[in-house]
Amino acid sequence: MQQKKPIKLYFLQEFIDILFLIILFLIYLNLQYQYFWTEDYPLERIPTYFELFKSHYKALLLFLIIWFLIAKNVSLYVVQRRIKFVDILKKLIYQILYFSIIVFAISGLKTSDLFSPKLGIAYIFSLFVIGIISRLLIFIYYRKQHLKGYNLSNVLVVDKNDNTNRFINILKERRDLGINFFEKIENENIHFSDTILLINGIDFRDFIQNNKIKKVFISQKGEMNKMLINKIESLCEINMITISYIPDSIYNGITELKVVYIDTLPILEVKRFPLDLKFNQLIKNIFDIVFSSLVCVFLLSWLYPIIALLIYLDSKGPILFIQKRNGLNGEEFDCYKFRTMVESKYNSIKATERNDPRVTKIGKFLRKTSFDELPQFINVLKGEMSIVGPRPHMISQDQHYRDIINRYNLRHYVKPGITGLSQVKGYRGAIDSDEDMEKRIRTDVYYVRNWSYLLDIQIVYLTVMLVLKGDDNAI
Repeated sequence: MQQKKPIKLYFLQEFIDILFLIILFLIYLNLQYQYFWTEDYPLERIPTYFELFKSHYKALLLFLIIWFLIAKNVSLYVVQRRIKFVDILKKLIYQILYFSIIVFAISGLKTSDLFSPKLGIAYIFSLFVIGIISRLLIFIYYRKQHLKGYNLSNVLVVDKNDNTNRFINILKERRDLGINFFEKIENENIHFSDTILLINGIDFRDFIQNNKIKKVFISQKGEMNKMLINKIESLCEINMITISYIPDSIYNGITELKVVYIDTLPILEVKRFPLDLKFNQLIKNIFDIVFSSLVCVFLLSWLYPIIALLIYLDSKGPILFIQKRNGLNGEEFDCYKFRTMVESKYNSIKATERNDPRVTKIGKFLRKTSFDELPQFINVLKGEMSIVGPRPHMISQDQHYRDIINRYNLRHYVKPGITGLSQVKGYRGAIDSDEDMEKRIRTDVYYVRNWSYLLDIQIVYLTVMLVLKGDDNAI
């Protein structure tokens, strides 16, 4: 089915929230001066809105920053197609609860109250009401667009069981969900040719990309053999295609998996990792921001110009080496490092080798001490990296190893890190064989599946110890 041109209201909800957060802030601040003045001396006149903004813009800016930090961690602006309005409402409630704590804390820390308790409650309540109304209107708008055939997400159904046709019928009937059933693949539609998986004679990857498949639903206990299903799952993982499972029975033991509903039919999704939990993400992000800010203020602020001068005197070229790397969910970002090599067109495509002649004199010192990674604290503040996580590889390495190492792409389910478990386990440095990379990936996958606060603290401590004594694996 050829989709109609999508009509999307990009960032409309974010814009509405920002707009009313600012407007209501100024309105209630004006009311504070008019009716809730708490100082001993009388107020000569009511400040204008511009004067209020000039006097309290720092608090307003802090409100905005904190609002979006909280929003990121409760996924306030992440709305899946199958989501119900009650789930959107739950996110908004969490957002308002966390934000209200900040509002009252900031108001109480000022020499004179920013808002009185009554106005603080009124401000929070107003944001909540406007948030509900705006989200409801946007929710209804998108539902109507889906019913008209706009902005549909193509899904592929693989294999069949007793519930497959029922699931397909639900998708056809519930167009408001925004999910378009594209095709059902059975044994006769799929086969191998010279180790290449073909769907209707087309390479699986090309089929997925050409038809803009966003998700694959696999029917459990169907007719396809296990090897074929495993290959499909592997290719979906490599191509960042989400997989869900259609159960063979809605009454089987499915409680150990995450259960989501398409209409009234339960669909199984694997609840994989600790960092799927929003609270864990919040704690990790707070640690990243605080730690990186301290490093930038107290270390990078004076060390950066010194290192920059040494690099400039040592060899010609830019101070920073900026290279595209794959980050969270495989999205590319610019990774910053101090330049440690002479300028060459091969630096972005050829990995560092032992005794690499491209490495400069100051570059050897920077690599040995890991000082070359210091600019990545800026990547952390930008939200592209974390303090601890799998090290980001060159894109060419990702493309090569994802096809030959099982579960390679699991490392992209979390943000890449400045340091990681692989580094403190001794698996950093040159990759002399596929086995070297496999050891690194095995520890990365372990980290993704077994993340904890204590594990991050342990890795940071071990990293500091390695920097102090020198890492023999650094090249």
